[in-house]
Amino acid sequence: MAETWLLDLGSSRLKWQVRSDAGEILACGGSAWPGGTPRPELPSRAPDRIWMAHVGPGERAQALLAWVRQRFAAVPVQYVRPEPEGPAGLRLDYDHRQLGADRFCALLGVLARSGKPAVVIDAGTAITVDVLGAGGRHLGGYIAPGLRPGWAAVMRLLPGALREQIGAALPGPAQQHASAHVGAPGHGTAAALEQGWRLGLIGAVERLGAAAETAAGAGAQWWLTGGDAPWLAESLGRPVRVEPDLVLDGLWLYACRSGAGTGEPR
Repeated sequence: MAETWLLDLGSSRLKWQVRSDAGEILACGGSAWPGGTPRPELPSRAPDRIWMAHVGPGERAQALLAWVRQRFAAVPVQYVRPEPEGPAGLRLDYDHRQLGADRFCALLGVLARSGKPAVVIDAGTAITVDVLGAGGRHLGGYIAPGLRPGWAAVMRLLPGALREQIGAALPGPAQQHASAHVGAPGHGTAAALEQGWRLGLIGAVERLGAAAETAAGAGAQWWLTGGDAPWLAESLGRPVRVEPDLVLDGLWLYACRSGAGTGEPR
């Protein structure tokens, strides 16, 4: 049985799946990997082929593939390349040369399940909000700093002594959930800063999502993916559909339409 690796290489994290030709997920995993060493966790069995969606410097993708080939010798590799017209009826109003492969695949992941209007939110290093109209037309989107880059920017603005004090007092947004209820006022500068940034980010996502929903059309559903999707979904004041593997599902659809397999995303 042939096995295909799907690799979603984001700005700071690698996620992967191993699928059969029928689309069955045989294994999955992921780890933080901003590049360099140590090497990321990978499947233990050699792939027959690899499909990759990556963002950021090409050197990271090349380093990852060098590590794969060091373990398994030559492996055919295909990359996702966003196009004005993609699989499943996807049509881009956005400049395809500037659309990240992860966003392209997330849109395909939605279209694999629904042809209805959608607001597609990827909450990772950056927050991307994409507008998907009826029938698969991508109407554009919005980009904002994610939780961690925004927090890092706030910290850089503080005097050194206060920065050290806050760093020692709080775990910060590197954790998936806040140490206190989101929305509770802080009783010190550290807690006030963290809660302020989290609430500000939630408010920004709500406002951007509402604008995207208006553009997408009546009945638009909110889809949420990315590393910060779980806590963000709990904090948004509306129903959202959380799909952790939306990018990988779209990557599989792209691979299938290019001849890698016969199954549809699950």
